[in-house]
Amino acid sequence: MYLWKAWHDSRARIMLYILATSTLGVMYGLFVMSAANWHAYWMTIISPSLLSRHHIPNYDFSADITFNTLRWVVGYGLTMRAFNVLEWGFIGLGPSALLLASLSLGASSVGREYDAGTMSFVLTRPSRRGNLIFGDWIVGLSAMVIIASGLAFPVLPFLHAVHAKGPGNVLAGLPALWVLGAAVYGLAHFTTLVAGSASKGLVLSAATLLTYSFLPTALNDWWHIDALLRAVDWTLRPLDYDAWPLSPFDWSAIAFWLGVAAGFLGASLAWIRWREV
Repeated sequence: MYLWKAWHDSRARIMLYILATSTLGVMYGLFVMSAANWHAYWMTIISPSLLSRHHIPNYDFSADITFNTLRWVVGYGLTMRAFNVLEWGFIGLGPSALLLASLSLGASSVGREYDAGTMSFVLTRPSRRGNLIFGDWIVGLSAMVIIASGLAFPVLPFLHAVHAKGPGNVLAGLPALWVLGAAVYGLAHFTTLVAGSASKGLVLSAATLLTYSFLPTALNDWWHIDALLRAVDWTLRPLDYDAWPLSPFDWSAIAFWLGVAAGFLGASLAWIRWREV
């Protein structure tokens, strides 16, 4: 019953997020087509002597376009472009989309019971309280997988159309997005469960994420303590623009986020088990 109720209450929000990420994937696929056509145009008008002078014949565009798709859709970073110009890559669509979706779904899952005033009724039902948590998590994590996949899979037909090398590599960042989304979902779910309100849980989750992001940098800048900063950089390494397949797959960081997600699940189960009505 709880599983169906969790899906019924959140289906409109989930479908909206899936539509949004799928639309972003298609839009970036169109950008891939545009970039390929622009590259083909320039290759027809640049003289062979100029190509030779700048070593462009060694430039593999079919591999480069897959690399850039992986970086822009999944990761983020600072890249060195032609003529030694630095170009900032904005925060990747994947982490941004998963952050918003995870926080929203996590806070609204159990938060809807508090906001509707039905939490006391749910806790006094004869069924196990843990079923409420498991129902929310099954729906939430399934949505995370589909939402993240909606960014990458729509790009594949466009990569095939422009004969990109290794188009499936754009899927390489999905496992990192899945486990990161599960961890953030668990954080929002647990803080909402403890705070007793969706809005309060969302604020606590956002405050935790901001602290996780800015505190290590502040400690490093003010007191030159870089241990925490190096630890945070290690946890986010699978999302770097040079992550796998451009470097070995980082199982350790993936395992870390899986452990964080499992920890929040266990904390939610323990909290609702001992919580008084």
